[in-house]
Amino acid sequence: MNIELLIGTWLLTGSISIKSEIKFIGDELDANGVENWLNSNSNNLIAQVEATQGLTLTISSDGKFSEERTGAPKVYWFDFEGVLQSEVIPFNGHLSFYDSKAFLLLDELVSWAVPSDKVNKKKLRYDDGDTKIADSIEVQGEQLIRTISVVTDELYLDRVIIVYKRAEQ
Repeated sequence: MNIELLIGTWLLTGSISIKSEIKFIGDELDANGVENWLNSNSNNLIAQVEATQGLTLTISSDGKFSEERTGAPKVYWFDFEGVLQSEVIPFNGHLSFYDSKAFLLLDELVSWAVPSDKVNKKKLRYDDGDTKIADSIEVQGEQLIRTISVVTDELYLDRVIIVYKRAEQ
């Protein structure tokens, strides 16, 4: 992933969210279900996003990002502490690159929510043992697609797709 593609100011244009659960294989939960969910996307849902606005994401050349709420965006939102909120609560942080993907991570995370292994420290913005959140971004054409994948209690799954367009210069 080339950081040059990500640098700039991005304006929210739409969002969609889905819920699911880890699948069973026979009588057992899919052993790879959590990792598969955190590492995948739902780009097939991009065409179904619901229009909304009021959030700006700015990515700088040093790999830092900041968010600013400029209205009342309608987005299913997990805050920096992994809590589902009734409104968007922006946060700031830095990009992490792993396995050809870019992830949004917090600069300072409370000690009990820091991922335990080396790989997850590069791709999870939150891991308190019960909830894991991967927050990845990629550019597709003229859009920045943000995929927030959440696993709760190793069983319940949420995914939020947020679509941005580049701000006019």
